[in-house]
Amino acid sequence: MKITFTTLAYPHLKLEEVLERAKRFGLDAIELRVADDGIHLKPHYPIDRKVLKIIEESGIKIASIAGYARFSMLDINERIRNEELLKTLILMAEEFGARIVRTYAGKFPDSVENSINRIAESMNRLADFADTHSVYIAIETHDELTKLETLLKLLNKLSSRIKILYDAANMIMAGEKHEEVFPHIVNRLVHIHIKDFVMEEGRRVFVRPGKGVVPICKIVKDLKTVGYQGYISIEWEKMWHPDIEDPDIVIPLYIEYIDKCYRC
Repeated sequence: MKITFTTLAYPHLKLEEVLERAKRFGLDAIELRVADDGIHLKPHYPIDRKVLKIIEESGIKIASIAGYARFSMLDINERIRNEELLKTLILMAEEFGARIVRTYAGKFPDSVENSINRIAESMNRLADFADTHSVYIAIETHDELTKLETLLKLLNKLSSRIKILYDAANMIMAGEKHEEVFPHIVNRLVHIHIKDFVMEEGRRVFVRPGKGVVPICKIVKDLKTVGYQGYISIEWEKMWHPDIEDPDIVIPLYIEYIDKCYRC
């Protein structure tokens, strides 16, 4: 089982230091966040040669590009801007040797049907471009797509070449169950986010693996059963939740836990 982690865990560190963490943890890749704030890299192509050199010299691969393109908005010009952003991310992924570019649906500003039509139109328009550059576009189960019914409506309109980044915790938070979701999306899975949580006073609190409500071992075993070949990415979001435990402590615990689940 291939394991990585998202650089969201280390917003306070430089890219070189994050790559060093991957080596320290015995991993061969990171999931690289690429956003306008430049933590840890801005979406710009061609890629700065200094960045390419830092990654090459580290010996660590880029498992996926965590981009922030989204396509549900009403404004056609904003959707076109996001299509251009996704093209940039695809080109970056190709140069890094990454197979995956993560994208979102975004919040739905009007009806589910209208929003899905806009998302599908934009994403399907980019399917050929991604194919040409040997990159998968993977839409995350996030925002409105944490509900299985809505996700399936979108998948029915998306090209089969558009894949899924499955975040079970997000869907569980929305009231779904892994065992009910998994059979519907298994054929499109190319990347997995893993995190565990509990609910405290109506708020989601992220916890160590096995201490929350996410059936991590069941997810890992299901992936093993179907011969999943992609990465499981530990999504310890220190970027958005600065009060959670130190990733230097928690990420190794997740690596050990996932490995144990796989071997059982």
